[in-house]
Amino acid sequence: MTSPTIIPLEDKALPTECYVFKHSTRCPVSTAAASVVRLYQWGLPLYWVNVVEQRELSGWVADSLGVRHESPQLIRISAGKASGVLNHSAIQATSIDRM
Repeated sequence: MTSPTIIPLEDKALPTECYVFKHSTRCPVSTAAASVVRLYQWGLPLYWVNVVEQRELSGWVADSLGVRHESPQLIRISAGKASGVLNHSAIQATSIDRM
Protein backbone atom coordinates (compact mmCIF):
# COMPACT_ATOMS: atom_id res chain seq x y z
CA MET A 1 0.00 0.00 0.00
CA THR A 2 1.40 3.39 -0.91
CA SER A 3 0.74 6.59 0.96
CA PRO A 4 -1.26 9.13 -1.04
CA THR A 5 -0.49 12.78 -0.73
CA ILE A 6 -1.97 14.53 2.28
CA ILE A 7 -4.71 16.76 0.90
CA PRO A 8 -5.47 20.07 2.59
CA LEU A 9 -9.22 20.37 3.05
CA GLU A 10 -10.27 23.57 1.32
CA ASP A 11 -13.97 23.08 0.58
CA LYS A 12 -16.99 21.74 2.44
CA ALA A 13 -16.91 18.47 0.53
CA LEU A 14 -15.39 15.07 1.20
CA PRO A 15 -15.43 11.79 -0.72
CA THR A 16 -17.50 8.94 0.69
CA GLU A 17 -14.34 6.93 1.54
CA CYS A 18 -11.46 8.78 3.18
CA TYR A 19 -9.85 9.92 6.40
CA VAL A 20 -9.85 13.41 7.92
CA PHE A 21 -7.16 14.54 10.33
CA LYS A 22 -8.00 17.61 12.43
CA HIS A 23 -4.79 19.18 13.72
CA SER A 24 -4.08 22.05 16.09
CA THR A 25 -0.92 23.97 15.32
CA ARG A 26 -0.87 25.11 18.97
CA CYS A 27 -0.95 21.75 20.74
CA PRO A 28 2.01 19.43 21.46
CA VAL A 29 -0.26 16.35 21.57
CA SER A 30 -1.49 17.29 18.11
CA THR A 31 2.09 17.71 16.91
CA ALA A 32 2.87 14.16 18.07
CA ALA A 33 -0.26 12.79 16.41
CA ALA A 34 0.63 14.64 13.20
CA SER A 35 3.97 12.81 13.12
CA VAL A 36 2.14 9.47 13.28
CA VAL A 37 -0.29 10.55 10.56
CA ARG A 38 2.48 11.75 8.24
CA LEU A 39 4.34 8.41 8.51
CA TYR A 40 1.32 6.09 8.23
CA GLN A 41 0.77 4.24 4.95
CA TRP A 42 -2.72 5.35 3.93
CA GLY A 43 -4.82 3.31 1.53
CA LEU A 44 -7.44 6.04 1.14
CA PRO A 45 -7.23 9.80 0.68
CA LEU A 46 -6.27 11.70 3.83
CA TYR A 47 -7.67 15.21 4.25
CA TRP A 48 -5.94 17.60 6.66
CA VAL A 49 -7.65 20.42 8.56
CA ASN A 50 -5.74 22.93 10.73
CA VAL A 51 -8.40 23.65 13.35
CA VAL A 52 -7.09 27.08 14.40
CA GLU A 53 -6.61 28.48 10.91
CA GLN A 54 -9.63 26.68 9.43
CA ARG A 55 -12.13 26.95 12.27
CA GLU A 56 -15.17 27.04 9.96
CA LEU A 57 -14.11 23.92 8.04
CA SER A 58 -13.24 22.13 11.26
CA GLY A 59 -16.71 22.88 12.63
CA TRP A 60 -18.31 21.76 9.38
CA VAL A 61 -16.49 18.41 9.55
CA ALA A 62 -17.72 17.81 13.10
CA ASP A 63 -21.29 18.91 12.36
CA SER A 64 -21.69 17.16 9.02
CA LEU A 65 -20.36 13.85 10.38
CA GLY A 66 -22.08 14.09 13.77
CA VAL A 67 -18.75 13.84 15.59
CA ARG A 68 -17.91 15.86 18.67
CA HIS A 69 -15.03 18.24 17.86
CA GLU A 70 -11.71 17.31 19.40
CA SER A 71 -8.14 17.99 18.39
CA PRO A 72 -6.16 16.18 17.36
CA GLN A 73 -8.76 13.94 15.81
CA LEU A 74 -8.68 11.32 13.08
CA ILE A 75 -11.98 10.38 11.47
CA ARG A 76 -12.51 7.41 9.14
CA ILE A 77 -15.32 8.03 6.66
CA SER A 78 -17.05 5.03 5.09
CA ALA A 79 -20.13 5.30 2.88
CA GLY A 80 -20.15 9.03 3.63
CA LYS A 81 -20.45 8.59 7.42
CA ALA A 82 -18.02 8.58 10.33
CA SER A 83 -17.18 4.93 10.92
CA GLY A 84 -14.28 5.43 13.32
CA VAL A 85 -12.82 8.23 15.42
CA LEU A 86 -9.52 8.50 17.27
CA ASN A 87 -8.72 11.44 19.52
CA HIS A 88 -5.60 12.80 21.19
CA SER A 89 -2.93 10.24 22.12
CA ALA A 90 -5.07 7.36 20.77
CA ILE A 91 -3.85 8.35 17.30
CA GLN A 92 -1.24 5.61 16.90
CA ALA A 93 -0.47 3.33 13.96
CA THR A 94 -1.87 0.25 15.73
CA SER A 95 -5.13 2.08 16.46
CA ILE A 96 -5.40 3.33 12.91
CA ASP A 97 -4.91 -0.23 11.67
CA ARG A 98 -8.07 -1.24 13.57
CA MET A 99 -10.28 1.57 12.24
